[in-house]
Amino acid sequence: MKMNTKLVLGIRLVFGLLLIAIGSLAFMNLPVPDFYPPHALAFLQALSDTGYMNYVMGVIEIFVGLMFVTRKYVALGAVLLAPISVNIVLFHLFLDLTTILPGLVLFALNLFIAYTEWDKYKPLLKSR
Repeated sequence: MKMNTKLVLGIRLVFGLLLIAIGSLAFMNLPVPDFYPPHALAFLQALSDTGYMNYVMGVIEIFVGLMFVTRKYVALGAVLLAPISVNIVLFHLFLDLTTILPGLVLFALNLFIAYTEWDKYKPLLKSR
């Protein structure tokens, strides 16, 4: 199936810019949002208390966003973002289901980008 290249480019560009913006938030030392349930807040606070986890995720999100915007190593970017997008969905499934929609959108966009790059993954998935 051949996808509309302008549509794919547009989605990848918007998603890349969104990732750069989201990743940049990690460096603004914003407080943990207080609208989450207590167990979700405890998890987010634990991530913040590590002193590095939010920065690592922010760097990865910015890096992947730049990959998507510049169209360089897009397939690798989708793979690098996968653990973060999966964990965002799992966080919401187990700790705060009411705010899952943005996480599902991020996960779906990541899957979409990976799908558009599927031909690049085929050699990795061949059995020897």
